[in-house]
Formats: sequence, C-alpha cells, structure tokens
Amino acid sequence: MEIFKEIMVDKPIQEAWDVLGNQFSNAYKWARGLDHSKGYGEPIFDGASCNNRTCEVPGFGTIQEEIRMFDSKNHVLSYEVVKGFPGFISSAINTWKLEELENGTKVNMHLKMETKGIMGIIMGPMMKMKLNKTIEGVIQDFKHYVERGIPSPEKEKELLKLSKKAA
Repeated sequence: MEIFKEIMVDKPIQEAWDVLGNQFSNAYKWARGLDHSKGYGEPIFDGASCNNRTCEVPGFGTIQEEIRMFDSKNHVLSYEVVKGFPGFISSAINTWKLEELENGTKVNMHLKMETKGIMGIIMGPMMKMKLNKTIEGVIQDFKHYVERGIPSPEKEKELLKLSKKAA
C-alpha cells in the first residue's frame, strides 16, 4: 500500500529542512500522534544528528525508525519503521522530499507499506484508511510548525492532554 501527500509551505526550503531533517529527533514537538520522540545511534549520513529514532505513540506503544537516506543537499529524508508495528506489516518506509519554489517549499511525502499473511489482507485496507487520515494531519502539522514556529492547534490539544495526564 502506498500513500502520497503533497503540501506547499510558505517558507524557504532551508527552514523546512531544519525542522524535518536537522531536527529529526524532535518530531514530537510538531507531529500529532506522538507523545515523545528521541534520536539515538551514531549517524551514518553526513549532516544527520543520529541514525535512529524512537517515537511514543499513544495507544500503540513505541516504534523504532532507522534513517535510510539523509540528503541535506537535495533535501530528502527517508526512514523505515524497524520495530513496533504489528506483525502483519512486513515493511514501512516513509520518504519526504522538499523542493525549492520561488515563494516557498513544496513538500512531498510518500509512505510505502507492505503487509503479509491473512491479517495483512484483512487489516490492510483499514490500516490504509487510518494512516491516510493520520498522515494528512501530520503534513498539516508540519506546514503549521514551519510557517509559524509553534505547534498546530490540533497538536496543542494533544500536548495539553499529555501535560494534564502527567500532572
């Protein structure tokens, strides 16, 4: 299954890359659906601050991602979920590409996920519907954060819930 998303961000490409690539570890600051994220592992790509990231996803648990491509010159980031997805998902790779425009940045996101077995056949369509909605929200969150420097209203609601829960 594949999901494609595209959005225009009204900021220069370097500002978008700073959030996406240079702050890879901190996706939880802007992306809905993440309580926390943390980078670790010696970087294997020039310019990357780490090679792996863990993300705490409420109701789902911890997922572990590994960078597959980090190209700060061409503004491409690709990472694979290597741990934490259900057993019927055999692979999940998300690739972001930024393209410089005269008045901002075009952001393309491409999620490619493969399922396996009978559970993959049964759960795949439902998972695609849910992920499609989630990814639409995440790309909107990215736009908001890059353009305004603060989390989207939807992400703010999550952060407020999380702070109340922690108190």
